[in-house]
Amino acid sequence: MPASKPPRVTFDTNVCNVIHNPDRWPSQVDPDDARKIRAAIQDGRILGFVSEATLFIECLSFEDKLAYLAVAGTDKARPAPDPRAVARFEDVGKVGARLLHAPLIGGEIFIDGFQWAGDDVLTQEDRQSRFSEFCRPLEGKKKLQDYGEALEARFPLLSHGTPVKGPATWLSAFKRASDAGEKIRNDVGPIIGEWCDGLIVGSHFAYGNDVFCTMDEGKGAGADSLLHHSKREALKAQGIVVMSPAELVRCYAL
Repeated sequence: MPASKPPRVTFDTNVCNVIHNPDRWPSQVDPDDARKIRAAIQDGRILGFVSEATLFIECLSFEDKLAYLAVAGTDKARPAPDPRAVARFEDVGKVGARLLHAPLIGGEIFIDGFQWAGDDVLTQEDRQSRFSEFCRPLEGKKKLQDYGEALEARFPLLSHGTPVKGPATWLSAFKRASDAGEKIRNDVGPIIGEWCDGLIVGSHFAYGNDVFCTMDEGKGAGADSLLHHSKREALKAQGIVVMSPAELVRCYAL
Protein backbone atom coordinates (compact mmCIF):
# COMPACT_ATOMS: atom_id res chain seq x y z
CA MET A 1 0.00 0.00 0.00
CA PRO A 2 1.63 3.31 -1.06
CA ALA A 3 2.40 5.86 1.63
CA SER A 4 0.00 8.80 1.76
CA LYS A 5 1.29 12.13 0.56
CA PRO A 6 2.22 14.68 3.24
CA PRO A 7 -0.49 17.30 3.76
CA ARG A 8 0.00 20.69 2.15
CA VAL A 9 -0.46 23.31 4.88
CA THR A 10 -0.69 27.08 4.37
CA PHE A 11 0.44 28.97 7.47
CA ASP A 12 -1.19 32.26 8.31
CA THR A 13 0.83 35.29 9.40
CA ASN A 14 0.60 34.66 13.14
CA VAL A 15 1.55 30.98 12.93
CA CYS A 16 4.66 31.84 10.90
CA ASN A 17 5.88 33.83 13.88
CA VAL A 18 5.73 30.84 16.24
CA ILE A 19 7.27 28.52 13.66
CA HIS A 20 10.20 30.93 13.68
CA ASN A 21 10.19 31.34 17.48
CA PRO A 22 8.17 28.61 19.24
CA ASP A 23 8.36 30.44 22.58
CA ARG A 24 6.95 33.71 21.27
CA TRP A 25 3.31 33.42 22.41
CA PRO A 26 3.11 30.54 24.91
CA SER A 27 -0.34 31.62 26.11
CA GLN A 28 -1.71 31.29 22.54
CA VAL A 29 0.32 28.44 21.06
CA ASP A 30 1.91 25.67 23.12
CA PRO A 31 5.65 25.96 22.36
CA ASP A 32 5.82 22.17 22.06
CA ASP A 33 3.16 22.31 19.31
CA ALA A 34 5.11 25.03 17.52
CA ARG A 35 8.29 22.95 17.70
CA LYS A 36 6.47 19.89 16.39
CA ILE A 37 5.14 21.85 13.41
CA ARG A 38 8.58 23.31 12.68
CA ALA A 39 10.16 19.84 12.83
CA ALA A 40 7.41 18.33 10.64
CA ILE A 41 8.06 20.92 7.91
CA GLN A 42 11.80 20.36 8.20
CA ASP A 43 11.60 16.59 7.81
CA GLY A 44 8.88 16.64 5.14
CA ARG A 45 6.00 15.14 7.12
CA ILE A 46 4.02 18.24 6.12
CA LEU A 47 4.62 20.59 3.20
CA GLY A 48 4.54 24.18 4.48
CA PHE A 49 3.52 27.27 2.52
CA VAL A 50 3.28 31.01 3.17
CA SER A 51 1.39 33.56 1.07
CA GLU A 52 3.25 36.55 -0.33
CA ALA A 53 0.39 38.68 1.07
CA THR A 54 1.51 37.54 4.53
CA LEU A 55 4.94 39.05 3.83
CA PHE A 56 3.26 42.29 2.71
CA ILE A 57 1.39 42.46 6.04
CA GLU A 58 4.40 41.61 8.19
CA CYS A 59 7.32 43.27 6.41
CA LEU A 60 5.94 46.79 5.95
CA SER A 61 4.82 49.26 8.60
CA PHE A 62 1.45 50.95 8.11
CA GLU A 63 3.07 54.06 6.63
CA ASP A 64 5.23 51.93 4.34
CA LYS A 65 2.12 50.07 3.16
CA LEU A 66 0.66 53.43 2.13
CA ALA A 67 3.92 54.30 0.40
CA TYR A 68 3.86 50.96 -1.42
CA LEU A 69 0.28 51.46 -2.61
CA ALA A 70 1.25 54.91 -3.87
CA VAL A 71 3.89 53.49 -6.25
CA ALA A 72 2.36 50.09 -7.14
CA GLY A 73 2.16 49.64 -10.89
CA THR A 74 4.76 52.35 -11.54
CA ASP A 75 8.55 52.29 -11.92
CA LYS A 76 9.07 54.34 -8.75
CA ALA A 77 11.10 52.94 -5.85
CA ARG A 78 9.27 50.79 -3.32
CA PRO A 79 9.75 51.13 0.45
CA ALA A 80 12.29 48.66 1.83
CA PRO A 81 10.87 45.74 3.84
CA ASP A 82 11.77 45.61 7.54
CA PRO A 83 14.94 43.45 7.65
CA ARG A 84 13.91 41.93 11.00
CA ALA A 85 10.64 40.65 9.54
CA VAL A 86 12.39 39.46 6.38
CA ALA A 87 14.85 37.50 8.56
CA ARG A 88 11.94 35.76 10.33
CA PHE A 89 10.49 34.60 7.04
CA GLU A 90 13.90 33.65 5.67
CA ASP A 91 14.18 31.32 8.66
CA VAL A 92 10.77 29.79 7.92
CA GLY A 93 11.92 29.38 4.31
CA LYS A 94 15.10 27.62 5.39
CA VAL A 95 12.99 25.17 7.40
CA GLY A 96 11.31 24.29 4.10
CA ALA A 97 8.25 26.52 3.62
CA ARG A 98 7.60 27.85 0.12
CA LEU A 99 5.94 31.07 -1.02
CA LEU A 100 2.51 31.19 -2.68
CA HIS A 101 1.75 33.81 -5.30
CA ALA A 102 -1.02 36.19 -4.22
CA PRO A 103 -0.98 39.02 -6.75
CA LEU A 104 -1.13 42.44 -5.10
CA ILE A 105 -2.07 45.75 -6.75
CA GLY A 106 -0.82 45.69 -10.33
CA GLY A 107 -0.08 41.96 -10.05
CA GLU A 108 3.50 42.72 -9.09
CA ILE A 109 5.82 40.59 -6.99
CA PHE A 110 6.08 42.11 -3.54
CA ILE A 111 9.38 40.63 -2.39
CA ASP A 112 12.28 38.73 -3.95
CA GLY A 113 14.69 36.17 -2.53
CA PHE A 114 12.24 33.44 -1.50
CA GLN A 115 11.63 30.08 -3.13
CA TRP A 116 8.23 29.96 -4.80
CA ALA A 117 5.89 26.99 -4.61
CA GLY A 118 5.54 24.95 -7.75
CA ASP A 119 2.26 24.20 -9.47
CA ASP A 120 2.36 20.60 -8.25
CA VAL A 121 -1.38 20.03 -7.69
CA LEU A 122 -2.96 22.21 -10.37
CA THR A 123 -1.69 23.81 -13.56
CA GLN A 124 -0.59 27.44 -13.46
CA GLU A 125 -3.65 28.35 -15.54
CA ASP A 126 -6.00 26.57 -13.12
CA ARG A 127 -4.25 28.12 -10.12
CA GLN A 128 -4.64 31.62 -11.51
CA SER A 129 -8.27 30.93 -12.41
CA ARG A 130 -9.03 29.63 -8.89
CA PHE A 131 -7.39 32.67 -7.32
CA SER A 132 -9.57 35.02 -9.37
CA GLU A 133 -12.67 32.90 -8.72
CA PHE A 134 -12.10 33.08 -4.97
CA CYS A 135 -11.06 36.72 -4.64
CA ARG A 136 -13.42 38.36 -7.12
CA PRO A 137 -16.55 38.22 -4.88
CA LEU A 138 -14.70 39.52 -1.81
CA GLU A 139 -15.22 43.09 -0.65
CA GLY A 140 -11.69 43.85 0.57
CA LYS A 141 -10.26 45.52 -2.52
CA LYS A 142 -13.53 47.33 -3.27
CA LYS A 143 -13.59 48.78 0.25
CA LEU A 144 -9.97 49.87 -0.15
CA GLN A 145 -10.71 51.52 -3.49
CA ASP A 146 -13.90 53.21 -2.22
CA TYR A 147 -11.99 54.69 0.73
CA GLY A 148 -9.13 55.75 -1.53
CA GLU A 149 -11.47 57.47 -3.98
CA ALA A 150 -13.16 59.33 -1.11
CA LEU A 151 -9.73 60.54 0.05
CA GLU A 152 -8.79 61.41 -3.53
CA ALA A 153 -11.72 63.83 -3.70
CA ARG A 154 -10.29 65.68 -0.68
CA PHE A 155 -6.58 65.22 -1.39
CA PRO A 156 -6.31 65.17 -5.21
CA LEU A 157 -3.14 64.43 -7.13
CA LEU A 158 -2.00 67.76 -8.55
CA SER A 159 0.07 68.55 -11.62
CA HIS A 160 1.04 72.21 -11.84
CA GLY A 161 -1.84 72.98 -9.50
CA THR A 162 -4.42 71.07 -11.55
CA PRO A 163 -6.08 67.89 -10.19
CA VAL A 164 -5.10 64.76 -12.11
CA LYS A 165 -7.26 61.65 -12.03
CA GLY A 166 -6.71 58.27 -13.64
CA PRO A 167 -7.70 54.62 -13.21
CA ALA A 168 -5.39 54.11 -10.22
CA THR A 169 -4.67 57.56 -8.81
CA TRP A 170 -6.76 56.61 -5.76
CA LEU A 171 -3.89 54.33 -4.72
CA SER A 172 -1.69 57.29 -3.85
CA ALA A 173 -4.49 59.18 -2.04
CA PHE A 174 -3.82 57.27 1.20
CA LYS A 175 -0.27 58.58 1.40
CA ARG A 176 -1.27 62.10 0.37
CA ALA A 177 -3.91 62.18 3.10
CA SER A 178 -1.53 60.75 5.71
CA ASP A 179 1.21 63.20 4.74
CA ALA A 180 -1.33 66.01 5.13
CA GLY A 181 -1.97 64.93 8.74
CA GLU A 182 -5.22 63.05 8.17
CA LYS A 183 -5.70 60.35 10.82
CA ILE A 184 -6.66 57.36 8.71
CA ARG A 185 -4.93 54.43 10.39
CA ASN A 186 -7.90 53.24 12.48
CA ASP A 187 -10.07 53.11 9.37
CA VAL A 188 -7.60 52.01 6.72
CA GLY A 189 -5.60 49.49 8.77
CA PRO A 190 -8.51 47.02 9.12
CA ILE A 191 -9.46 47.48 5.46
CA ILE A 192 -5.93 46.57 4.36
CA GLY A 193 -6.07 43.62 6.76
CA GLU A 194 -9.38 42.41 5.31
CA TRP A 195 -8.06 42.78 1.75
CA CYS A 196 -4.90 40.83 2.58
CA ASP A 197 -6.84 38.11 4.43
CA GLY A 198 -8.67 37.51 1.17
CA LEU A 199 -5.41 37.35 -0.78
CA ILE A 200 -3.86 34.96 1.75
CA VAL A 201 -6.80 32.54 1.83
CA GLY A 202 -7.21 32.99 -1.94
CA SER A 203 -3.64 31.85 -2.54
CA HIS A 204 -4.23 28.80 -0.33
CA PHE A 205 -7.35 27.93 -2.33
CA ALA A 206 -5.64 28.62 -5.66
CA TYR A 207 -2.85 26.11 -5.05
CA GLY A 208 -5.22 23.39 -3.83
CA ASN A 209 -3.61 23.08 -0.41
CA ASP A 210 -5.15 20.85 2.25
CA VAL A 211 -5.17 22.85 5.51
CA PHE A 212 -5.12 26.54 6.36
CA CYS A 213 -3.46 26.88 9.77
CA THR A 214 -4.23 30.06 11.71
CA MET A 215 -4.70 31.52 15.17
CA ASP A 216 -6.76 34.35 13.66
CA GLU A 217 -10.46 34.76 14.32
CA GLY A 218 -10.77 38.04 12.44
CA LYS A 219 -11.06 40.12 15.60
CA GLY A 220 -9.25 43.12 14.08
CA ALA A 221 -11.69 43.55 11.20
CA GLY A 222 -14.64 42.10 13.11
CA ALA A 223 -17.38 40.10 11.42
CA ASP A 224 -16.31 41.53 8.03
CA SER A 225 -13.11 39.49 8.19
CA LEU A 226 -12.92 36.38 6.05
CA LEU A 227 -11.34 34.58 9.03
CA HIS A 228 -14.04 35.56 11.55
CA HIS A 229 -15.37 32.45 13.29
CA SER A 230 -18.80 33.10 11.75
CA LYS A 231 -17.34 32.56 8.25
CA ARG A 232 -15.74 29.17 8.93
CA GLU A 233 -18.69 27.13 7.64
CA ALA A 234 -18.68 29.07 4.37
CA LEU A 235 -14.96 28.40 3.97
CA LYS A 236 -15.52 24.72 4.70
CA ALA A 237 -18.18 24.61 2.01
CA GLN A 238 -15.51 25.80 -0.45
CA GLY A 239 -13.21 23.00 0.61
CA ILE A 240 -11.04 25.19 2.85
CA VAL A 241 -10.17 23.31 6.04
CA VAL A 242 -9.14 25.70 8.84
CA MET A 243 -7.16 24.43 11.83
CA SER A 244 -5.36 25.96 14.77
CA PRO A 245 -1.77 24.85 15.43
CA ALA A 246 -2.99 22.52 18.22
CA GLU A 247 -5.60 20.97 15.90
CA LEU A 248 -2.97 20.49 13.18
CA VAL A 249 -0.65 18.68 15.59
CA ARG A 250 -3.47 16.39 16.80
CA CYS A 251 -4.91 15.69 13.36
CA TYR A 252 -1.60 14.57 11.83
CA ALA A 253 -0.04 13.16 15.03
CA LEU A 254 2.93 15.47 14.69
